[in-house]
Amino acid sequence: MSKFMNKLLLIFMVFVISAATFEGFFVKWSFRDSDLSAERFSFEVMYDGTAHRPFVHRQLLISISKGAVEVLPYETKEILRDKIHDDNFLSYKFRHVDIKDKFLIEYYIVYFLSFACLFASVFVWRRICIDLTESPLAGTLAPLAFTIIFPYLETNGGYFYDFSELLFFSLATLFALRGHYLALIFMTPLAEHNKESFFFFLLTLYPLLRRTQTLRKTIIIIGVSMLLALLTYLPVVSRFADNGGGTVEIHFLGNVIVCLVLVYFFGVYLLCKKFYAKSPLLSYAFFAVFVVMMFVFRGSDFPLNFFDDFGHTYSVIGGERVFLLHMAFIFWIVKSAWKFLDQSLKNYALLALAINMPLIVLFGLVYELRNWSLTYPTFIILIAFYLKDKLKEAELYRRNNND
Repeated sequence: MSKFMNKLLLIFMVFVISAATFEGFFVKWSFRDSDLSAERFSFEVMYDGTAHRPFVHRQLLISISKGAVEVLPYETKEILRDKIHDDNFLSYKFRHVDIKDKFLIEYYIVYFLSFACLFASVFVWRRICIDLTESPLAGTLAPLAFTIIFPYLETNGGYFYDFSELLFFSLATLFALRGHYLALIFMTPLAEHNKESFFFFLLTLYPLLRRTQTLRKTIIIIGVSMLLALLTYLPVVSRFADNGGGTVEIHFLGNVIVCLVLVYFFGVYLLCKKFYAKSPLLSYAFFAVFVVMMFVFRGSDFPLNFFDDFGHTYSVIGGERVFLLHMAFIFWIVKSAWKFLDQSLKNYALLALAINMPLIVLFGLVYELRNWSLTYPTFIILIAFYLKDKLKEAELYRRNNND
């Protein structure tokens, strides 16, 4: 009975934290219903297939919702529409949500599917982190910690397919680690139909697959999966070829400037570390100069203003984008936990970074943290190892005090 209650309590905890995360996301973005650029990527234009490229390519959840409604009997659909219309808790709770009757049921289906993807991904990541760290507590806390900070990664934009992307990345990582290559191959068309980023994510799985597969078999698995992804993606591109926008957007010059600022921040850290033992005051001075510089340039339109950007994640004013304090936390976790990764996990992390960085520099926005989604798996794993180390330190401290 106690095992059953413990599992039930775990499910309840994951549900509550996932619900809080989804609330934090939906309060801020909904499905881009009231966005000033709604004609490009709101739910309505995604549903109609008139959204701009590349947003319109991400059709999985939309397709599932349409398919589910199509198989419903006409009378059932009318009853559901009337029920939702009379008791539309989304419109009542979120005043900025205005759901058109023509896709009322589909909107709710995508809403619940998005949450279900987030909820399920926590359990998948929990399994991965426990397998790698051999620590049930750290393996449980790590995905919960990542989940609760997820809305802070959605600060320059947020979309319903980000949650399904997270689930597919988690499943792909689990399948690669356990050598379930057939599951990975069969899942690929669904993951690619959700978002084109999965094509590139497949490349990052090479070090993980090599843990259980030969070189030749690993290459075949990745090659077949990428071919399936390409065969899934090309018809979608062709279908929406006449839509507005483009396959990619170029932001190269601005991103280079942002990267130089981030390199400068890393240089300040190295200087502080080098001189701290000899002169703590000098180290603090280096960092103070950096902070002052960020303050001076905070009013500039681009690109330094993002260090001083504030928003309302979880309805509380706080830092957004690559906010300096957030970046310091991320950097510290990576630095502290990197040494605990085995070589295959390090290669996995470096490969993800090597693929993700040029894609963002060329086609994305560096300060839009959701664009770094290829590195999410590594970060979750690093959080798990970081927590395991801190829990171990706490246990040693307790034992020493008892002695």
